[in-house]
Amino acid sequence: MEPPSPSTRVRLKDVARAAGVSTITVSRAFSAPEQLHPQTRQRVLDAAQAMGYVARQRPTGEENRRPVIGVINPQLDNPFFHDLACAFSQQGEARRMDVLIMDSHDSAAQEEAAVDRLIACGVDGIILTVISADRRYRPPYFERLEKAGIAVILVDREVTAPHYGGVYIDNLDCGYQAGMWMREQPVERLLILSGPPDSLVTIGRVSGIREAMAGSRITLEVNYGDFSMTPAEQFLEKRLDQPPLPDALIGINNQITLGILAAYRRAGLPLPGQPGGPRLFCIDGIACAELLGMDMPSIRHDLKTMATQAMDLVEDALRSGSRRGSRQVVRGHLHLPGETA
Repeated sequence: MEPPSPSTRVRLKDVARAAGVSTITVSRAFSAPEQLHPQTRQRVLDAAQAMGYVARQRPTGEENRRPVIGVINPQLDNPFFHDLACAFSQQGEARRMDVLIMDSHDSAAQEEAAVDRLIACGVDGIILTVISADRRYRPPYFERLEKAGIAVILVDREVTAPHYGGVYIDNLDCGYQAGMWMREQPVERLLILSGPPDSLVTIGRVSGIREAMAGSRITLEVNYGDFSMTPAEQFLEKRLDQPPLPDALIGINNQITLGILAAYRRAGLPLPGQPGGPRLFCIDGIACAELLGMDMPSIRHDLKTMATQAMDLVEDALRSGSRRGSRQVVRGHLHLPGETA
């Protein structure tokens, strides 16, 4: 059999595709075999032999390149996801990995386009926060990622699609902490502004609040809407025309809480925390709120820990080539006004 011509020579990425692994895994099979699981390395070697691939004897740029990880966020203008993206970037530098940050703008079409661009770039792994918090959400690009052998790590939102592990917030605990704080306050009517009713985030946080409120005399009212600011503001503008008004509110995330503040300001009513205003609790927290004189009780999350755990899962997936990634849960902590951390 004649050796392949330069135009048809088998490349590193061809072997990776055939073996169902990343290009960096193929490279390590020849340059650093001790870093791979023996079964993974043998699968690569078998594919390489069948295709006639010959590893170059001297290291070149392709074999020595840094692993490339794509990060797709649903809303980079949301401080939560912006800060999380910064944490991923810092983790990448510390681990000598290149990190590409992309924004899906809460659009299914742009999310799919971002995935396809990262596949075309030949990334080794993708850290993904999908646009939907519905566990049943499963866009077709997951099959393309699986076929390309790209390790997918889910963050914040969990779906039943092929992936190598995930890092999630303990939403039930977030709601429970918020509810327990509110239960100790002198309030009678609590309004919860939440996200979609079928969202796992909504279900967890609202369930936690209800659990904490069990047996109390506080009247609960829940509005199911959207996780963004404008719908919350629009709903609350109408609700503030219908007495009796709530004397306490919980915003299920930071964007909803901003909508609450905007609605009260537009209505000309005392803002939460001001004399005559309602009590307000924000799950997720609002970045730098204390600098604006709006420090409020909230649940804050250790984004550095979330980024570290997600990158650990990526590295494990690239090293082992297996789907043994775990489901890791991060617990938020209660922040009270006046605290510095």
